[in-house]
Amino acid sequence: MNNLTIEKLRKEDLKEAVSIYDINHNLTTNCAKLFKEYDKIYNNPDYHNIVAKIDNKIVGLATIVVNHDIVEELKPFLTIWNFGVHKDYRRNKIGTRMLNYIYEYAEKLECEFIALIAEKDNVIGQKFYESLGYYKQVGFVKLINKEKW
Repeated sequence: MNNLTIEKLRKEDLKEAVSIYDINHNLTTNCAKLFKEYDKIYNNPDYHNIVAKIDNKIVGLATIVVNHDIVEELKPFLTIWNFGVHKDYRRNKIGTRMLNYIYEYAEKLECEFIALIAEKDNVIGQKFYESLGYYKQVGFVKLINKEKW
């Protein structure tokens, strides 16, 4: 995948980008609301939404959030959300390149660590993350709208 590029998500790419997440999770994103929120998100320096593209087609998506710590050395850390690769493009090292991009971004910001959540039944994803040096820690999630999960 030599023609793979990773770049910041642009407004004109929103629908195509979120469709990857929607397809992967059998959901439908409220695009009308997303377009209203986009400028606020895009202009917030602590949000970094990226897409992976091949020949200008979006094949991957990730939301990166910079979290500012208030203890110890006050080093920031990153959380990764909405990470996904289009099902037709998996097993082509796209996810690996995206996570390497995120790692380099974290290094540039002098982050302490990177955190992400993989659903408990996403065994393939968990093995993928472990193969890249991520490891399981104890974490908890409290669901507000349990019907969606």
